[in-house]
Amino acid sequence: MSRPMPSPARIFDTERLLVRAAAPQDIDMLYELWTDPRVMSYVGFPQGLRITREDIRRQIQEPLASEFEQVLMVEPKDTGQAIGQCIMHAPDEEGIAETDVKLLPAFWGHKYGVEVKRGLVAHLFTHTDCIAVQATPNVDNIASIKMQEAVGGVRVGEQVYEFPESMRDYTTPVHHYIYRVYRKDWKQRQDGSHAKST
Repeated sequence: MSRPMPSPARIFDTERLLVRAAAPQDIDMLYELWTDPRVMSYVGFPQGLRITREDIRRQIQEPLASEFEQVLMVEPKDTGQAIGQCIMHAPDEEGIAETDVKLLPAFWGHKYGVEVKRGLVAHLFTHTDCIAVQATPNVDNIASIKMQEAVGGVRVGEQVYEFPESMRDYTTPVHHYIYRVYRKDWKQRQDGSHAKST
């Protein structure tokens, strides 16, 4: 008799979404997401990521030591079907924590990205001592730029990321902005919304 798979670890939830650890049942969805040129061209992979399902299996098979540096899945509570993934990195030595959100194109346009990003920001400010949460949207990715601004991100820089020489035949340079949500601004907004709701 086969034993039921343990439920993947819940990291946090939002009004409509659950964010949890990736699990073996997510491999096909992650493969679909990471090999989709519509998703990956913004991060420098115009033909999608060169990856196999076995590569993904190896990447997610380690149990979560913490929620940081790990592939996390995004799923609507009403369906329980993964629609994307996100990641949050622990703060660096300057106190900056990075985040990233990727959703399947079928689920673009529903404000799920904003909801996930808001949850990531809140989790990082609540569970770490970071001073800012950073993201680096492609200058052509209007939806991602709007997502950063919707959660209080401010543009603090602009760069071009060049891949190593060995990867240049299947990648393109990534011209991106740097957006940061600062703890003091986030706290001010939290205090303001709390005052309005009481």
